Amino acid sequence: MDSIVIGATDFARGLSDYLNQVQYRGQVLDIERGKRVIARVIPPEATEGFPIEQLGEFFTKGAMLSAAERRSFAKDLQGLRSERVGAHDPWVRDSDRHKSPWAC
Repeated sequence: MDSIVIGATDFARGLSDYLNQVQYRGQVLDIERGKRVIARVIPPEATEGFPIEQLGEFFTKGAMLSAAERRSFAKDLQGLRSERVGAHDPWVRDSDRHKSPWAC
């Protein structure tokens, strides 16, 4: 798509509309001051990541971990729990110290 050249003052006055053109139409804007282009506003490139179409399934089924990832996660949790044992927490009553910190 060809770029549109606009003056800096016009860009400032119509910022929201111009940003909508960039976001929704993929328009490229060249901002000009005097007779010189001083800036270009372009849409961001698509980034790789988690496909939004799969988001519902992710929340429904939960994260799928491989066996190695599950073992590593369990080891990390065990390490965190062992660090917590014996630690004095002034916000926990003595009668509750024997209970699991993860219990409701």
